[in-house]
Amino acid sequence: MGKYWGPPVNHPISIEKAKELLAGNLGDVYRQILFGCCVPIYWFSLDKENPTILHNGTVTLLETPQRIIGVTASHVLDCYKNDHKEQKVRLQLMNEAVDNLLDRLIDNSDRLDIATFDIDERIISNIGKNVSPLKNWPPQPPQEGRGIMLAGYPACDRFEPRKLCANFGLFTALGIARVVSDEQITWAIDQEFLISSKRVNPLPPNHDLGGISGGPLISWFETPNYISYYKLSGIISQANRTLENVIARRADFINDDGTITLK
Repeated sequence: MGKYWGPPVNHPISIEKAKELLAGNLGDVYRQILFGCCVPIYWFSLDKENPTILHNGTVTLLETPQRIIGVTASHVLDCYKNDHKEQKVRLQLMNEAVDNLLDRLIDNSDRLDIATFDIDERIISNIGKNVSPLKNWPPQPPQEGRGIMLAGYPACDRFEPRKLCANFGLFTALGIARVVSDEQITWAIDQEFLISSKRVNPLPPNHDLGGISGGPLISWFETPNYISYYKLSGIISQANRTLENVIARRADFINDDGTITLK
């Protein structure tokens, strides 16, 4: 939230009231939306006596007018491909094994750092959480200075209580789109505007968010009558712990069938 930001003129909800709502039940509703539309993707080696997770990222789940698709960052897919070439690995979405991910690939853009793959109803039902793919189609970029929310699964918040078992902590943020360009969206942490809430632990300074790549960046929009609705805007590509910012690639390059078209 940059210092240039200000609330919309003559809006019926004041900035103080908005903070109160986000610190309470409304913030919980927003986090539930994020929780339902993304899952951790991770893989571990099957060649070692004590297999451990090699890498993890995040997958955003979408339901377009044509199909259900999973979206992640292209560099997450590349990392999996490299590990897959070197050793035998098992890939999972949450607790569901998906060993044929490469066969499910629909499209991949290194330039945009976005990869899409086919997801079927069986996987959705077996993932083991209250999954609700984003359905408000098509994606729409945010307005600079307006509300967004984003999520992903940082590797540093991963907990492995026993062999081949992992629990992931979901990072969520409600903020303001700092810069929107032709291909990407930038969000930056501004300590001045952080909202105190007993429901969510505050984000430590310079927290390592590696692992949230592939997560959703969702924007909030309003009708002239102040009716709010949300749409997917981007897929997270980078998280810089020193600059405390996140860069997402615009999702409006993704077509109904999961293919990616550069504009």
